[in-house]
Amino acid sequence: MNVGLAITLTNEVKNKSGIIQPLSDDLEHYFENRQYGADIKTFTIGIVCISPQFEQFFKEKKPKYTKGVKVINPDGIPFTLEDNFEYSIKIDFETFKNADEEEARKLLAKEILASLVVFEKVKSKIKDFDMDSFKADLEEYFKSHNLN
Repeated sequence: MNVGLAITLTNEVKNKSGIIQPLSDDLEHYFENRQYGADIKTFTIGIVCISPQFEQFFKEKKPKYTKGVKVINPDGIPFTLEDNFEYSIKIDFETFKNADEEEARKLLAKEILASLVVFEKVKSKIKDFDMDSFKADLEEYFKSHNLN
């Protein structure tokens, strides 16, 4: 399964992308040979951390499940999604901005795990996916990296 983090940050916390991107890459590697069912091949979590003055431009999106293959073109670069589940979480701006690297990584882990409840909103559309096993593996990943 393909797991990744999509990053949206404002300038004041751009330096934190150096924490989020390696985490995303590592999660992708950790989950690449794992399967939790046929209905989700790609699991994307948007990480949004924006300064308060830009809040008005970022509307919260509902969790979205795309069955089958879909090609999107967000930045002029075509990208193919297949059986994709995606949603975004908002990280508290001040807390994240003021956190050191370890605190920021732990905050991300905590928020990602807490966010998995959004799956409940779409699980009627997704019949074949073992969320309990996925969550257990994600918890194990964070624990093995001392992020719990």
